[in-house]
Amino acid sequence: MSGSKSKIPLFLLLLMNFFTFALITNFVGALLPYWKESFNLSNSIIALLGSAFFVAYGLTSLPQGFLLDSIGNKKTLIWALSLLIGGSVLFGLFPSFEVGIISLFIIGTGVTAIQMVGNLLVKKLDDDPNKYSRNLTFMQALCGVGGSCAGFLIGLTTNTLGLEWKAAYFIFAGFTTLILLLALAVKIPETEKTEQTEKPTAQDYFNLLKNSKMVLFAAGIFIYVGIEVAIYTWLATFLIEVHGFEKATAAGYAGLYWALQAVGRFTGGIVLNFLNTSKALILYSIGCLLSLYIATLAPQGYGMVSLVAFIAAGFFTSIMFPSIFTLAVNSFGRRQEATVAGILCTSIIGGAVITPIVGVISDVTGSLGTGLIVAGTASLLYLAFVGFKTLTPVVPATAAELQAQKASGDAAKEEEKETVGV
Repeated sequence: MSGSKSKIPLFLLLLMNFFTFALITNFVGALLPYWKESFNLSNSIIALLGSAFFVAYGLTSLPQGFLLDSIGNKKTLIWALSLLIGGSVLFGLFPSFEVGIISLFIIGTGVTAIQMVGNLLVKKLDDDPNKYSRNLTFMQALCGVGGSCAGFLIGLTTNTLGLEWKAAYFIFAGFTTLILLLALAVKIPETEKTEQTEKPTAQDYFNLLKNSKMVLFAAGIFIYVGIEVAIYTWLATFLIEVHGFEKATAAGYAGLYWALQAVGRFTGGIVLNFLNTSKALILYSIGCLLSLYIATLAPQGYGMVSLVAFIAAGFFTSIMFPSIFTLAVNSFGRRQEATVAGILCTSIIGGAVITPIVGVISDVTGSLGTGLIVAGTASLLYLAFVGFKTLTPVVPATAAELQAQKASGDAAKEEEKETVGV
C-alpha cells in the first residue's frame, strides 16, 4: 500500500501531462478560423501552421529517443515542458504567421518528447506488466478530454473573457509552468540499465522499410493521423463558412470531436472483446467515412446535423491508432518491436500532410466540403484496406522456429550437394 501511495504524485503528474499535450495539440483546429482572419491567408497557406506541429513530430521522434536514452526521464520531461512554455510565449508575444510556424514547430518538438517519456513512465505506475496496456489506454483516453477542452478554452478566452486569441497561449504557458514546478518536485523513476532492450541500428530500420508489411502499416499510421487531424482542423472552419456558426461557438463545439474520441477509447476495449482488431478497423473506417459524408453533404439549415456527424467521425477514429499499432507489432518478432515502434511514431508526420491537401483542394474547387470528401474517401478506404489485408493474422516466427528453418535449409543444401556428386 505504501508503494502505491508513493506513486500518487507521479500518477497526478502524468495525468496533467497527457491532458496538457492534448490541449495544446488541439489548439490548432479551434484557432484556425481566427488565424485565417488575422493573417488574411488562403486555406492552403494557413493549413501550414498546423502542419508545422506534425513536421516536428516526424523529424524529432528518433533524435529525441536518443536524447531520452542519454539524459533520462526527468531531464527529458523538463526539457519538453520548457519547450511548450517557450513556444507558447513566443506565439503569444509575436502573433504572426511566420512566428507561428516557428512556435508550433517548437511546441511540436516538446509534445513529441512529452509523449515518449510519458508512455515510458506509465509503465512505472504498476509493477504488474499486464496492467501497462490498461493504464496506457486510460491515459490515451484522457488525451480526448484534453483535446475537447481546447475548443472550450478558446471560446472562454475570446467570447466570455473578451480577450484576443493569443491570450490562450499565455494561459497555457502559465498552466504548463505549474506542471514544470511539479515535475521538478516529484521523484521520477529512471529506466535501469537491466531494463533496457537492445537498441535498433540504422540497418534495422532500412531492412524493415523494405518489408511490404511494414510499408502497409507505416502508411496506415501516416494516413490515419493525417485524416484525423484534417477533419478536426477544418471542422470549425466548415461550420462557420457553410452553416454560419459564430467562431467562438464553432471552436467550443469542435472540442466535442475529441470528447467522442475519448468515449470511443473507453468503450473500444468492450468492442474488441467481440470483434478481432482487423474487423473492427474495417467497420470503424467505414463508419467514419459515412459520418464524414453526412457532415459535409448536409444542406444549409442543417448545421447541427453536420456537427453531430463530425463528432461521430471523432468517435470512429478512436480505435484506429492502437489497432494499426498492435497489428504492426504483432506481425514481427520481439527483437524488432522497438524498430517497428520507431517507424510507426515517425509516420505520425502524416498529420502535416493531409490537412494542407484538403486546403489546396478547397481553394481549387471553391469548396471545403469537396476537399474533405476527396481526402477522407481516399484515406479511410485505405485504412479499411489495412483491415482486409490483416484478416488472416501473420504469426511471427519464434527463435526456435527460425533456427529449425535454418537447420532444415542447411540439410537440404547438403543433400543437394550429395545428389550432384552422385
